[in-house]
Amino acid sequence: MFDANVMAGLMNVLTPFNLLAVVAGTAMGLFVGAMPGLSATMAIALLLPLTFNMPPATGLSMLASLYMGAMYGGSISAILIRTPGTPAAAATVMDGFPMAEKGQAGKALGVSLTASLFGGVFSSIVLLTVAPALGKVAVEFGPVELFGVAIFGMTIIGSLSQGSAIKGLLSGAIGLMLAMVGMGPITGSPRFTFGMIELYSGVSYIVALIGLFSIPQAIRLVEKEEVVGKAITNFRDRMLPTLSELKGLMPTILRSSVIGTVTGIIPGTGGDTACWFGYNEAKRFSKDKDKFGTGIPEGVAASEAANNAVVGGALIPTITLGIPGSSATAILMGGLMVHGIMPGPTLMTEHAGITYTLIWAVMFSNVAMFIEGLFFTRAAIHVTKVKNKVLAPIIVILCVIGAFAINNSMFDVAVMFLFGIMGYFMDKIGMPTAPMVVGLILGQMLDTSLHQSLKIGHGSLMIFYDNRICFWLLVLSGLSILQATPFFSHCKRLLQKNQPE
Repeated sequence: MFDANVMAGLMNVLTPFNLLAVVAGTAMGLFVGAMPGLSATMAIALLLPLTFNMPPATGLSMLASLYMGAMYGGSISAILIRTPGTPAAAATVMDGFPMAEKGQAGKALGVSLTASLFGGVFSSIVLLTVAPALGKVAVEFGPVELFGVAIFGMTIIGSLSQGSAIKGLLSGAIGLMLAMVGMGPITGSPRFTFGMIELYSGVSYIVALIGLFSIPQAIRLVEKEEVVGKAITNFRDRMLPTLSELKGLMPTILRSSVIGTVTGIIPGTGGDTACWFGYNEAKRFSKDKDKFGTGIPEGVAASEAANNAVVGGALIPTITLGIPGSSATAILMGGLMVHGIMPGPTLMTEHAGITYTLIWAVMFSNVAMFIEGLFFTRAAIHVTKVKNKVLAPIIVILCVIGAFAINNSMFDVAVMFLFGIMGYFMDKIGMPTAPMVVGLILGQMLDTSLHQSLKIGHGSLMIFYDNRICFWLLVLSGLSILQATPFFSHCKRLLQKNQPE
């Protein structure tokens, strides 16, 4: 059964239409990644409405390929104009731009592309082998276990949010409350609709995604001054590293691939964290630590292998448990729900064909990224020159079109702008938006599984204590919340203060 599903997914992704979706998604990812100020998460949110009329496997393959392509694309502007195209390419600037200044822009981009290929393939192999094994365990999950998974997912992604963990948990709680709007899944009675018929179907998480991740980005582009500084206008040197150079880079690439995959598996982290982990570890293991930051290929390879390896790693908890490993995979979960597929532990069994097609699409997107990157990179110099004042209105127009296309409703457009304004001010006070998205998505699973569990337990809360899996998931959730409290932070500071010099 396992082999049959894997082969069925492979044959499905090899169909011309699905391959075209992978190629197109990767190309869009390269373009978005190369544009300073844009992000893969924003692009996936904008592209999501365009996949409504596609088969689920095709649409999700395109979105996942965009995610992979954007991870490499961010290094293009990081190397050429010293401005990371995406947060995941922040560490690439450290050695990428100095290499370009020394006349090695092509080599720096070639090392970035090669490391991205190896990092992405490594995490895809891990995804293909680990996810099915975890999927077999998840077959045993019922409503009680799903309740524990939903609670755990809410708390861990909140507590692992960048900045204040309390703000992350609060953001997730707001998303959970918004998920309660609409008709109750068990009772069928309207909740918090305020008499508006448009809210009977609940708050559209796709509309919320577009607003939260795209409108604030457009506003920030308008506010931000154009980056004026030294830029590399062309390059004529060799791109791909030689075999001897690649052999020397392989230990760094493999180490960063492992770091990126593991970082991606941890919910709430992402490429922006992994790239620094990979870079710092490469520097720590290097015999020439002083050369880092002066323009060496190891620095570029370390960060790029790590951030591309995040993609496959982040999809592991998303596919097997329904807990998104990053904000981009949270939107992919929304894409599943658009097609009537509920993310969670049953995904690997009830929708095996779609799941394995998605996994293979991630694998093939690495090949597409490498081939397209060889041709696209030289033209990317012109892409990086597009002004912020041009990008911002284009993003807003695409947001309006995408929100309206969901239900052909101006009400959705108004809700999208409302979420956009909310996301902008949340960003101003340092409150992450990703936990809110997770709350919106996991809220439905939490609501349904809670009612079903209480029905099974005849109204007794002891049902959650008696179930071993649910009990330990709730214990881990409690520890995750405890970690986010000021008391825990105070204890941690005291321990660090009392450590001997």
